[in-house]
Amino acid sequence: MRARVASAGRKGGARARAAGQLCGSHLFQDWVATRVGAAPQGVMAQQHAAQFVRDVCGITSRSELDHNAKAASLFYLAIRKPFIEWSGIYG
Repeated sequence: MRARVASAGRKGGARARAAGQLCGSHLFQDWVATRVGAAPQGVMAQQHAAQFVRDVCGITSRSELDHNAKAASLFYLAIRKPFIEWSGIYG
């Protein structure tokens, strides 16, 4: 029997990478600012966006998006889908 790895030790996969790429996007950072305001002084926009993702999904690390079904669903329904609709990048 294989031992279960604690979620804190798990690495992120495709969803974590997608979240990381989104957070690095200036367009996504602008969208986050429309939702919760601009990044506080001294906080980079990318860090602000990453914190937004963690807060909305109820996680402490984006890597949890690949191991937590509820967080993954929230990432899609509350972040990715509304962002795509707002940005019009796929339409």
